[in-house]
Order: sequence, then C-alpha cells, then structure tokens
Amino acid sequence: MNFVKEISKEEINELPLWKFEGEITLVEKDEDWEEVIPKLWRAEKLGFDTEAKPVFKKGHYNPVSLIQLATEDEVFLIRNLLCGFHGELVRIFEDPSIIKTGAAIHDDLKDLQKLRRFRPEGFEDIGSIARENGLVQSGAKNLTAIFLNKRISKAQQTSNWEKPELTQAQIDYAATDAYLGLKVYEVYERIGWV
Repeated sequence: MNFVKEISKEEINELPLWKFEGEITLVEKDEDWEEVIPKLWRAEKLGFDTEAKPVFKKGHYNPVSLIQLATEDEVFLIRNLLCGFHGELVRIFEDPSIIKTGAAIHDDLKDLQKLRRFRPEGFEDIGSIARENGLVQSGAKNLTAIFLNKRISKAQQTSNWEKPELTQAQIDYAATDAYLGLKVYEVYERIGWV
C-alpha cells in the first residue's frame, strides 16, 4: 500500500470532505447505558476521543463533557456530565483485550482521570504510531488525509460541548473524530504497523 509521508494544506483541501455516516447514539441518561454497555463489550476495537468546553483563560479548566467511542457501524457520544462515568466504561478502559484508538489521546486520558481514577490499558495513539514509522505529520486531520484520502472539518473543535443540546454539526464532528481513529488504525493493521 502506497501513501505519502507528508501532505500540504492545499493537497488536503482538494480531498473530499468526509464525516461518519453510520448510526450515532447519544448517551445522556442513566438508562441509556443499559443498551450501550453490551455493544461496547462486544467490540474488539473502539475509536476513541473526548471533548471539553474550550478554555480561553490561562489557569482555567473545564472537565471532559463528551466521550466518543466508535465501533465499525455505530458511534456512541457519551455526555458524561449528564449520565456519569459508568463503572462498566471504566472496566472497558482498563481492559487490555479491547483496543481503544485515537489521535493525541494522552491528554484525553489525563483529563478523564480527573473525573475518575482508572488504569488505562489497550489504548493506541495513531499519532504516536505514525511518528514511530517516520511520519512528521501526526494530527488527526493529516492522518485522515494520508491514510483515508479524506478531509475532515475541525470547525466544531472549539464549540461549547456543555450546551444542553448539541448541534448536528457538533454531533457529526464528534462522531467523525472517534471513527477516524478506528479507520486509520485499521490501515495500520493492514500495512503491518501494529
């Protein structure tokens, strides 16, 4: 499989805009967990990301307000400030047999541990794997372009993730960010990087 080692902004802008098109499940109430947890336990791999309301003042901190987990055909957007950080989710995050993969996940995990202590196991950072294999560009946007030949929008990145109702643009952005981690990791598996 051939892929470029670097890609310019201009080249990325020529690629087709891409977003997750499968089922998106919002987890906002305690009772939503009942259906979601068994689906997460069945997954061998999960795309992973988190979002928090942006901070524009030094020294301020906002907690993670959205945990995104993607399977092959469904993305779960977990609004943990509304439904909590479920104990079974912690167990999944500590289970080394389920791969959780995404871009720049170190800070995501550090921020999640401020909500609830756990020992992360089975997490794979697609950016770190790219750097280990000689790529200079290791952000989600670049890796999506290089390995999936698609362009993603980052327009919602600094939106308010604590709003009572998420917009469709936020939902699409959050689902895509988790899903791309899964899809790029699958390419790594095919080319023998993992």
